[in-house]
Amino acid sequence: MRYAGGNSGLKGNTLRLKLAGIGVSTKAIRRSLRKIRTAKQGQGYSRKMRPAQGVSFPRSGHGVVSNIARRYFGEAFIYCDTNNKRRCGCESVPCINPQRTFAKNHDFGLQNSVGVPIIPSERYLIQYRSPVRSIASNYYLFRNNDRARHSKSEWQRFAFKSINYWNRFVDKWVLNFPPDADAPLYCSYESLISDPEVRLREVLSYLSDEPLDADAVRQVLRKKPIAQRNNISEFPHYDAGFFREIEEMTSGRLGRLGLPSFDEES
Repeated sequence: MRYAGGNSGLKGNTLRLKLAGIGVSTKAIRRSLRKIRTAKQGQGYSRKMRPAQGVSFPRSGHGVVSNIARRYFGEAFIYCDTNNKRRCGCESVPCINPQRTFAKNHDFGLQNSVGVPIIPSERYLIQYRSPVRSIASNYYLFRNNDRARHSKSEWQRFAFKSINYWNRFVDKWVLNFPPDADAPLYCSYESLISDPEVRLREVLSYLSDEPLDADAVRQVLRKKPIAQRNNISEFPHYDAGFFREIEEMTSGRLGRLGLPSFDEES
């Protein structure tokens, strides 16, 4: 992965001493070291990659896919997270960096409006997940970022707002994707978990501008095994009745997408 700035040839301890000597804070030092470690992971090789946007509903596996792609494509993997200044942070969709090869896009604008435009010439990898589990997983992040807001009533307000966002997301990006645009690649979280090797080969093939290196793919997958992290039964506000109410608000979208109900998943 490439990032602007930073001397990746400096060792960690040497860099700490140099920065501390000119009065740079410990927090800034750690931030600089993280940048260098991340940049060094992709050095030394590069495979041809076709640019694409990674459009996903939150907690649908974007992190898994981007980590696998970064390891496989090496320096050709140039990433943009529009809301993270350590990873471009240009706040523009599509990314303003002409060298960008993969960009994160949750289309948060759908929470209040129509969201970002679908560009017919852009290539999209679109990821989604059954609503209850994706919303509950996203709430874990919400709660960790603001621990004072973790009551059952706060969770339910979060879930009601999120299911409307989920409906708009799948309507726009999956069920009603423009037929005149370049055909996207769809990857549900459930299919990624149930058959990771097959799905990730499909993803890497979609992103690759040359035939896949089978040995390299196997090596990457061995280093990054994929498994579901959280058990929905352990969710702090587990309530089967409320979960069914949330699913009923999808108005049949679960069936149209071939997604399981929360209590049908293992």
